[in-house]
Amino acid sequence: MSDVLWIAYLGLLGAPAIGFLLKGKYKTVSMKIDFIVTATTWTGLFGYVTGLSIGVAILWKIIFFVGILWDLLFVIYFDQSDEKIEELSEVAVKATTIVFSVVMLIPLYYGIYRYAFYIL
Repeated sequence: MSDVLWIAYLGLLGAPAIGFLLKGKYKTVSMKIDFIVTATTWTGLFGYVTGLSIGVAILWKIIFFVGILWDLLFVIYFDQSDEKIEELSEVAVKATTIVFSVVMLIPLYYGIYRYAFYIL
């Protein structure tokens, strides 16, 4: 059962990234860096879920810490969403985005942590 949930989560993470790529949304430097980090961390989670050894453990340890740092910086400082909710203030929208992003990324970094520090 857990394998099905992990695979569903992989799809949940991968689908928006591929959609953004196909729509040409990766125009700024920060968006391009985010795509590279997303693809790399997704690959690490794929390795964890499937049990494949992709690269060496030290690489995934570095990716684990760099990925967390980048995702936090990106969500807090670089993400310039076009979506505005009229009933909420800009601060409330930003806070909601940060909390939602962190909650969505916890399983990703749990998997990469397990992959880097226990599996390889």
